[in-house]
Amino acid sequence: MRIKLLLRFKPPFIIPYNYPRYLYSFLLHAIELADKEVAGRIHNNKRDIKFVTSKFKPVGDAKKSSEGLVVGSGTVELYVGSAENIILESLVRGLGHGIGMPHVRGQRLISYEAELEDNPGRLSGKRLKTLSPVSVYHNSPPNGFRQWDLSPVGQPNSPFENEPKVWKELLFENLKSKYMMVYGESYEGSFDIRVLTKKPKSRRLLVKIDEKTGKPIYARAWEFDFKMLGEEELLRVAYDLGIGMRNPHGFGMVEVV
Repeated sequence: MRIKLLLRFKPPFIIPYNYPRYLYSFLLHAIELADKEVAGRIHNNKRDIKFVTSKFKPVGDAKKSSEGLVVGSGTVELYVGSAENIILESLVRGLGHGIGMPHVRGQRLISYEAELEDNPGRLSGKRLKTLSPVSVYHNSPPNGFRQWDLSPVGQPNSPFENEPKVWKELLFENLKSKYMMVYGESYEGSFDIRVLTKKPKSRRLLVKIDEKTGKPIYARAWEFDFKMLGEEELLRVAYDLGIGMRNPHGFGMVEVV
């Protein structure tokens, strides 16, 4: 299930270049205003169903500044998807709560519109594209490296002999864990993902500040066109919950081209 949000802020609205932590806080705050239990499950339970979101998309003209992308109209589009309807229902109710209105880096929401999106139908073999960059990382890469953000097409300085192969394996494992959360059973079918963009664009984004060390945590993620092949139940999970990791922070949402 996916909703399209039209969000109006006092113009001009600045989309921060490092949007993920602000986007996540904005959405979680809205959900918390409507249902604290649902918000708690999202934030505290790693093995519970969550949501995926696109990037902020400007409506009208936008220009770059030192702080971020300045949207003259103050209006942006945002897509949010989940396999659990209560999450999206709570989000919409929270956006209209009025008291304690959610904000993006101090910029408070004035009004919004929410529209339920139609399901795209069959997904296997269809050309897809990313609505937010895909993040796939490895916590213990070889050769003494620290956490490594993997590229779908590989990187010259990679600690892996075949980085695209590891990227695909980790993405599939992550997708199977989401399938387990949705259906309560293991996925036993096949899966393949084929990246169609020869030179995917990458972005390095601030995800959050580590609570223990106070240090910033960054992610390098990639945008590209691709195809997925597999059983429709699994691909529907990918559509509803995103591919890759860090989905509630604005990573891994996809759409049919």
